[in-house]
Amino acid sequence: MPLNPDQKRFLAATLIELEEHLLRFETLLQQDETVTIFRKITNPFPKEQRAKLLSLIAALKKLLTTLRDVLGLPVEKVDLQWQMLVTLLHLAVNLTECEPSRLGAFGEIETPTAQVLTRFLRRLTSLLEQLGQEAKGEHRLSG
Repeated sequence: MPLNPDQKRFLAATLIELEEHLLRFETLLQQDETVTIFRKITNPFPKEQRAKLLSLIAALKKLLTTLRDVLGLPVEKVDLQWQMLVTLLHLAVNLTECEPSRLGAFGEIETPTAQVLTRFLRRLTSLLEQLGQEAKGEHRLSG
């Protein structure tokens, strides 16, 4: 008996997450070190082991493609604009949880620190809003 639509969606969602992690690992394995703003990811694997890991990732991706085709799993079509807007909204909500009044639940925050944090959060939120407006196509004339 084939999978019903709900079963297919749940399985596909899990496999999408697996695929995203594999793609990330694949990218990271090709660098000796990846430095982002908040992370420094070192790659301890020697070249031979990297090649084996990349080969296994390729095999996993091939198996995922076969599984998708055999079980008739849906291919999610995601509009980048929609994905950006939803993600930006989610991030804006998360930033509100970082406000000093909320972080105070973890312990007292001194006023000067709270003021600095508030300024940074406002600027981050403003830039996220601008990014969202640009993604929506809401171009504003500056000057």
